[in-house]
Amino acid sequence: MPRKRPGALRAAEQRTPGWLSEPGRIHRLSLATSAAIRRVERESDLYEIFPGVTAEALRRCCSFFRLPGRTLYPSPADCPCRGCSLDDVTHARDVLGDILAELAPRPQAELGRRIARIDAQLLRRTLPDPLASGHPWRREAWWRMRLYDGVVDPPPRLR
Repeated sequence: MPRKRPGALRAAEQRTPGWLSEPGRIHRLSLATSAAIRRVERESDLYEIFPGVTAEALRRCCSFFRLPGRTLYPSPADCPCRGCSLDDVTHARDVLGDILAELAPRPQAELGRRIARIDAQLLRRTLPDPLASGHPWRREAWWRMRLYDGVVDPPPRLR
């Protein structure tokens, strides 16, 4: 009986394209929590949430804290698209909060512990913006009211 050529065998296999396959585990999270996060990322209707955004937001937060210096200043993202906007660590924290709100209790607790460590570093290594409370559009989460790098706040609202 003639043998099939190796190329014919490989061509017959049904392969999933690399861009469709999801990585298994998010760094420092259990497999069950990673699977729950992947499900939320796939099923969410929010524009900021897309497959792989949690791992990317966690990676961007950790890389922000690896910057040299005792005090860090978040910088706004250059591009407003949903992938590039994660360059702003405060937006990455917003996305993590959105994911956290949609998770079941057990994965929520595990991701919440990871986010609590990020919050502690963000609080310790960034400075509060003294003018943030005067701007009605800046009355948001506390991590949004930090001093940004190179951003000059507009003058306080006129009465």
